[in-house]
Amino acid sequence: MMKKPKALMIPFGYPGYPDELIERFRNESVKHLKRLGIDIKTMPDVINFADAKRTREQVRKEDFEFVVVVVLSWLEATNVIEAVRDCAGSPILLWSHTMWQDKKQWWTLGPIPGAAVLRQAFEELRWDFRFIYGQPGDKALDKDIRTFTRAAHARHQLRHSRIGLLGYMSMGMYTAAFDHLALLRDFGPEVDQIDQYVLIKRLEAVTAKQVAPLIAKAKKEWQISDAVRPRDLEVTLKMYHALKQLAKERDWTGLTVKCQYELSKEYGYTPCVPLSMLGNEMPCSCEGDIPLIAAQIAMHHLTGDIVSYGDIHTVESDGLVMGACGFAPFAMGLGKPKVDRTTELYEGLANCTTYKEGEVTIARMGYTPDRKLKMHVGHGQAHLPRKFQEIGCLPYPAMEVEMKGLGDEFAQRMLSQHYAIAYGDIRAELRELLHLTGIEGVFVG
Repeated sequence: MMKKPKALMIPFGYPGYPDELIERFRNESVKHLKRLGIDIKTMPDVINFADAKRTREQVRKEDFEFVVVVVLSWLEATNVIEAVRDCAGSPILLWSHTMWQDKKQWWTLGPIPGAAVLRQAFEELRWDFRFIYGQPGDKALDKDIRTFTRAAHARHQLRHSRIGLLGYMSMGMYTAAFDHLALLRDFGPEVDQIDQYVLIKRLEAVTAKQVAPLIAKAKKEWQISDAVRPRDLEVTLKMYHALKQLAKERDWTGLTVKCQYELSKEYGYTPCVPLSMLGNEMPCSCEGDIPLIAAQIAMHHLTGDIVSYGDIHTVESDGLVMGACGFAPFAMGLGKPKVDRTTELYEGLANCTTYKEGEVTIARMGYTPDRKLKMHVGHGQAHLPRKFQEIGCLPYPAMEVEMKGLGDEFAQRMLSQHYAIAYGDIRAELRELLHLTGIEGVFVG
């Protein structure tokens, strides 16, 4: 589940307006934000410059993911800038109140004129903000507030995320390469790289006794092919155990493993099933594709849910067929996990479980020709896939994504073959996240 977004609310007013109205609208604003599941710390009202200076000193001591600037009435814009300028590195929700009606009479404290000055000032200061307006209690505000808070929360979480990278990009995939410092600076995650030998050394130190409960659980809960040998199951679950321990020790938020060819051929055991297990607990993917796992982690922070990825195997006018060769988080599959053994193009156990149906958002990070980050996003309805197989491979965990005439438009903008998958429509949240990070977004559908 997604953690509660943590916000600092600073209310602003002007001398001379009735104290009871300022207090009422401030309290109603807090109530509105709490109703939407936001963990709110409210600062004292800022009415004059002395209040602003005192608030500026206090906010330096607070812990928050974003700031809510609430414009209760007309104000002096300089008081707002003084109070929040040390928060400029955090996203800001600029919320202006509006007129209200009482006994057929409309009343105002002048908040929109004050907010209009601030909106332009924030833009020229190049602060990361979103402007909304309406009275507290107006449910028409809910969608915009939720979208912003999820994006601001994800932005904060990305700056505290660590990606585990075992190996590097696989099989010459140029689009899996990345600029380490640019990713850190512009999107947030750190990348912690180690080599696959560490994984092999760790898994070979795991004892049969340590994985015996996992083997028993797998035999009970999975549909296991007769081709799977006892040693296959033991090595596979030792790999899961080792990956999980590495992730815990190194504080990884998500991870990606280069399987081809060090693990899949030289060692003889792919990480497909271990990653399908671990994918229930954290974002995981294969082939050392950092722009992909960065998108997966962002989508995970936006939803608080499990995410996956798939290769795009075919494009048609009305959509795509997606699936990865042996990987998908088991929890996203339909029915019991199906596990089989492959020996042709690569060796090891593979997940052959079909994805559940439902609305999906698919996305990945990539680069512009001048190496600036961008994200490509699509949306559609996931259906059970047609029966297909890549020659030499077992059936993939797959889905058909119906995009209603937008298949070619999506194909012409593809950033690579790998795309992250999240259930639900999170396009608005991704737009907001990209707005807050200054990254180009390319949306289809």
